[in-house]
Amino acid sequence: MTLSRRTPGAHWRPRPLVFATDTEAHRRLLTALRRHVRREQRAEGHTGCPVDIVTISRTVLAALALRVALPERAWVDTTILKLRGNLELLLREDLGGPGPLVGALREDALRLLDLSCPAAPPLPPLHAYELMRALAGTTRSFAVLYQLRRSARERGQ
Repeated sequence: MTLSRRTPGAHWRPRPLVFATDTEAHRRLLTALRRHVRREQRAEGHTGCPVDIVTISRTVLAALALRVALPERAWVDTTILKLRGNLELLLREDLGGPGPLVGALREDALRLLDLSCPAAPPLPPLHAYELMRALAGTTRSFAVLYQLRRSARERGQ
């Protein structure tokens, strides 16, 4: 055993850390983290995450804000992931009986979630921006429905 091998990694040259900057690597990382969290929640017996309307509203307002030019693609991809998570969370909530409005909204939401799936082929920048805005509009509709149902439950109890 040599002197430089007594300390693990001592024979390696020091290099600065390099972080991934491409969106595909970020998507893979977020997908893996999401799977890991779900597995932990199932093991601990969690039924779901609490719905934070303030965070959802901020994300929706940022996505629907009017802009002169297209925002950066990385920001659009991150916002799509946030909106996708918020919409999935709201879809898990009990939003009342099967009515035509809720059914149509649910179908629209599931279609948008399929389009924004991380396994889907990458979209051109304008299509990604339009998808982000459509996700934001649907998420806002579900958030309003959730707030109405929650206030009706609170008044009923």
